[in-house]
Amino acid sequence: MIKNIVLDVGGVIFDGSKQNIQKLLNKNCDNIYKIAYGSGFKKCLLGEISVQEHINSLKDEKDFNDISYILKKENLIKSYPLIKNNFEYIKDLRKRGYKLFLLTNITEDSYNYINELININEKFDGGIYSYQEHLIKPDYDIYNLLINRFNLNKDETIFFDDKEKNVKAANEVGIKSYVFTSINDIESNLE
Repeated sequence: MIKNIVLDVGGVIFDGSKQNIQKLLNKNCDNIYKIAYGSGFKKCLLGEISVQEHINSLKDEKDFNDISYILKKENLIKSYPLIKNNFEYIKDLRKRGYKLFLLTNITEDSYNYINELININEKFDGGIYSYQEHLIKPDYDIYNLLINRFNLNKDETIFFDDKEKNVKAANEVGIKSYVFTSINDIESNLE
């Protein structure tokens, strides 16, 4: 019986998609997205550098103004908006008796923005955040840290992430995991 639901943040509760960025900038942003969230951004997710340091390192890029705009913490409300319907459903899961946890590759700026908006500690029973732990999905260690820190029984735990590679790694560690495309993915796998 499932007692614990573990969720990614981006793509599940907040929209960090390329489509959202394209709507925001009103132009094709393949290159902008690739540079903004490329290898340098991974250092932010690992807590090695701040997002501002990452932005500063990109100052010579052709699309610097757009890149800077989508990455700045004061613009996260637009570039990383809350998916309200999903969040309301997730809050309801807690009312139904499930324990809720977050497992996410996230920067410190994004964590602070999200916490301000939804009060993480009030809505979730715990979380593992890449920038704090200096670990990033799909590294097996981040999944094991979640299980060990919160003393979760793998047979009672289910994980949802919008990225297949993260789901695959979690399944390999022994956590029942599914690719998230909509709320139906959660509901159908809880039955």
